Amino acid sequence: MKKIILNLFFLSFSLGISSATNRLSPDYVIMKDGTRYEGLIIKNDAKELILQQSLGERTIDKASVERINDADKSMVYFADLVDPDKAPPWRMMVQDLRCNDRIKSFFQIPATRINKGYLRNVPYLSFHVNAYGEMNIYGNPEDPACVELGMYARGEQLEKFQELARNFLAGYISSRSALRTFYSLNLKGDEKRAGKFIFKIMPPTEPNAFGGWWISIYDPLRLQRARISDREYEKFTLPSYQIRKKDGTLHKHLDLKDHAFLTTSMMDWSGKLAGFYGFYRDGDNELKVVPFASSAQEKPAH
Repeated sequence: MKKIILNLFFLSFSLGISSATNRLSPDYVIMKDGTRYEGLIIKNDAKELILQQSLGERTIDKASVERINDADKSMVYFADLVDPDKAPPWRMMVQDLRCNDRIKSFFQIPATRINKGYLRNVPYLSFHVNAYGEMNIYGNPEDPACVELGMYARGEQLEKFQELARNFLAGYISSRSALRTFYSLNLKGDEKRAGKFIFKIMPPTEPNAFGGWWISIYDPLRLQRARISDREYEKFTLPSYQIRKKDGTLHKHLDLKDHAFLTTSMMDWSGKLAGFYGFYRDGDNELKVVPFASSAQEKPAH
């Protein structure tokens, strides 16, 4: 599945196809009058359906719907194609993870406060991935300054995550020379530049790693522009001890305790997918979307 997605990216870059004519959507709805709407289904209950489209959200009365196609195992993504000089918008990454069967759960958590280093005082969206992983999107989510994946586990779990993380991030690199640079990184800790971007691996032993292993792609100029004052930054972040335990696991009360914090901080600042909190896969490997409104009642598997 991932190889197919990567091939789509590289084919699109090599042909120079316009993003306006290559916006792919995983789901579609056919109305009783024959009208067809395409996008990403982010809410579907007995009364209404919410479809995220490129220009915003469309709320549809279920009584007017003839047919719904929710292709949650589709190979397509929902976003404009990536500009080679930019990181992808966060909606693209969410959809890419949605289509990856190795991702079992993915939901938003409060961002950890970072007071030192190259990521200091840059606001960001933070997502918990599977049991011990994390994905962070820094700066403007529609034009990120940095995309980072991390893992708090060790041994075989870390090795599998390192493979997944490298393949995932490589999918957004269009240059062959940059890909070679990216895959030449030493997994024990390294940093290399390719054009405007810096590829970095931070081992758990570094002070700002909070005990996790991290791999990131960032634009230092965008990071500098995204940096905000200490006072503003504290509104969007929490100390690490309030989010994770020393072994990297989330505090069990996190979903309930910080629900209000999430809905009034970074997600409201960035403009979220309507009601989107995250997703998980059930025992039959079927995708289940967890909306903000019901996150306190319907929790994803940690």
